Amino acid sequence: MKKKYSMILLILLAGCKEKYVVHVNTPATGYLVVEGFINVSGNTDIMLSRSSGLDTPRLIPEPGAEVDIQMENGANYFLAAGFGGHYSIAGLSLDPSQQYRLHIQTANGKQYMSDYSVVKITPPIDSVSWTGTTNSVTGNQINIFVTTHDDQTQPGYYQWQYEETWKYNAKYGSVLEYQNGLIILRPDSDLIYTCWNSDVSTAINIANTEKLSTNLIYQYPLTQIPYNTSDKLISRYSMLVKQYALTRDWYEWNQKIKKNTEQLGSIFDAQPSETGGNIHCVSDPGEQVIGFIGCTTETEHRIFIDRSEIPHGPISDGYDFCQPDTVGLSQEDIDLHFRGGILIPITLAIVKNAIVGIQSSTVECVDCRAKGGTTVKPSFWQ
Repeated sequence: MKKKYSMILLILLAGCKEKYVVHVNTPATGYLVVEGFINVSGNTDIMLSRSSGLDTPRLIPEPGAEVDIQMENGANYFLAAGFGGHYSIAGLSLDPSQQYRLHIQTANGKQYMSDYSVVKITPPIDSVSWTGTTNSVTGNQINIFVTTHDDQTQPGYYQWQYEETWKYNAKYGSVLEYQNGLIILRPDSDLIYTCWNSDVSTAINIANTEKLSTNLIYQYPLTQIPYNTSDKLISRYSMLVKQYALTRDWYEWNQKIKKNTEQLGSIFDAQPSETGGNIHCVSDPGEQVIGFIGCTTETEHRIFIDRSEIPHGPISDGYDFCQPDTVGLSQEDIDLHFRGGILIPITLAIVKNAIVGIQSSTVECVDCRAKGGTTVKPSFWQ
């Protein structure tokens, strides 16, 4: 479960009115940051990185490590190294009655281990619901909630992450393209009008039922999506919610991270706290490591929201700046406007049944991929 741990190194500076030099004994190679969890019934992805200094806070991927999951009975499962400090293994089906830990050997030979952790079985998600609101103060938005319960245990500790996917169109559809000095029909396989974009949650969404009589979380607010400042709702939107049951100490770790990274800014906010964690450097017990590795299963629930279902109100498409232009038919005009790729031909400009030019506009207005999406339709899309 991804978190922006680099913020931990900034908490001592948050909210300060006057310049203050904080003397932090940061190792030359930075702190090792371990993100992720052991998914005993699915795919496990662990990300390793190094924190940089306080002056330029960022996370630097940690390549060349050997990472494996160790079982109490001595068995282990090695993760494959991927891009950007990711280490993963797919399709695990581990014994939930056992305890597990993560073992890491970095490229410099140092050894790190998490504490053994019991496995939490995550209950199904009961529902993911949403409501649309129109408000002159907060603006038009949809609010998304998750509901879950577990009859087997009380109290419950939960965390949610989500993946967003949305369909959108370019401002103008193009049936022409410029190629080797010629304007030709655009092949169907290269249409650039409809795209799908995606994003993942970064906020730490957690809740518990310690003060409740039953293990029921009802309509926990996951997020809000505004109408007028986001194009996510312009056509069709989908959210895949992932739910995890946590142990109490794992939950408290996430709670500290949430306070230290999301709730700072004034003297009235929650004050920074030591994050702790359950990962230790075996080679150097005095070295601080940032992260907590727990063991759980994952449950999912996906919803779709169509624009037609959203309460009436203006929805941003992000194309307010777009304007079409007409390019002349001479070879000089065609090369001048289209050779550099700044403009894209859209269609022929026709006046009184005569072709007078080529309608065009900028890449940002014609090619939907310019907004970061892809023309490949997701396999789950309905």
